[in-house]
Amino acid sequence: MSVLARFRSESPFEVRDNARKIEAKIIRLCMNEKYFPKRYRFILTTDIIQDAHRLVDYIEAANTLPLTEDFYKRRLMYQKEALIRIENIFRKMALAEELGFTIPEAILIEMGEALNKEEGLIKNWVESDRTRIKQNKK
Repeated sequence: MSVLARFRSESPFEVRDNARKIEAKIIRLCMNEKYFPKRYRFILTTDIIQDAHRLVDYIEAANTLPLTEDFYKRRLMYQKEALIRIENIFRKMALAEELGFTIPEAILIEMGEALNKEEGLIKNWVESDRTRIKQNKK
């Protein structure tokens, strides 16, 4: 039985799938010599790529933990770490722009929208977990 689109909600898998897409986009962007010359790659792009990898790692780590009272705090910690990685990517992409790297505005806008969506998905996931834990306590 299918669910009407208006009644569907995000799943943790959507959070993970979106993060993986962001990770791939960031790798392709950072390895493109038109935007980041080789001589700068190890100064900034390595850190941006690491944050993208960690974003996916923390989401997957949180998703593997069961949503029980025992694991809730650790799961929440991983979710918060994923949010921190998003902020780090934003900050480092802004720094790249300030340093004069020639990243097209359309790419920056697309990346910003994807990161904003991911942040919203994670926050909704955190809130969903919080609600479910409260319901289980009753």
